[in-house]
Amino acid sequence: MVRVFITGSSDGIGLAAAKALSEKGHQVTLHARNAERAKQASEAVPKAEGCLIGNLSSISETKQLAKDANKTGTFDAIIRKSLSANFCEGNAETLTVTDNAGIGYGATSSKEITSDGISAVFAVNTLAPYILTCLMDKPKSRILFMSSDSHFGGDETLKDCTTSFSYANSKLQDTMLSKAFARRWTDVQSVSMHPGWLKTKMGGASAPGTTDKSSQVLTEWSAGEGFAAKLSSGAFFTTGGEQSPHGGADNVKKQEELMKICRDISNVAVSGEE
Repeated sequence: MVRVFITGSSDGIGLAAAKALSEKGHQVTLHARNAERAKQASEAVPKAEGCLIGNLSSISETKQLAKDANKTGTFDAIIRKSLSANFCEGNAETLTVTDNAGIGYGATSSKEITSDGISAVFAVNTLAPYILTCLMDKPKSRILFMSSDSHFGGDETLKDCTTSFSYANSKLQDTMLSKAFARRWTDVQSVSMHPGWLKTKMGGASAPGTTDKSSQVLTEWSAGEGFAAKLSSGAFFTTGGEQSPHGGADNVKKQEELMKICRDISNVAVSGEE
């Protein structure tokens, strides 16, 4: 059995994966944006170890979330899901799954500038995964950054990325982060995933897929099983297998530029790089 931390697990893919993992006996720690969402998530996944609270659009709350997570012990795996359902109201082995929380198309807050002076899309989808990965204890086995096939439309130049409202840009940045950490952590598998266009608050009712397949792949990956667990670190994959990502995702110079941008804004560095 493994310990898994999933951010953005109060609904959508994160919730589905949390349910599947807990039903198989794995130790799952949930995450929600506020107390009300945490209560809902805990009720939906009664076998979960607990639910941590933190609004990932806030740098200070994200830092506190990392501290709270570390108090529970080291995870085997981490899923970094962007906050989608938390923001998209009515929108068309210890494992840590954290990038599953994200802001997407049509979100009411998608044009928001946070109290830290940056785009909410960048704050939640890019900066929060970076901060959590830097400050949380390194997982024992693997970490996953939730990306999207929308990342193929992203711009790797990083021009004005902290004030950009582009979902595609933020998802490309998630893939870049997964590769940057893969280069640093040679003893941990760091990957990114496109879960599919699914019927969630983010995907909308017209989406062709459900969360069943993606949650199955995440559950297997978390336990070190299935094809995804065997991929090389830095890989980008879908529920159907590994795919070549946006060409810009492999640009090491741009990966490092993104890491520096995140470090300068958050005043958080990867351990050993202060």
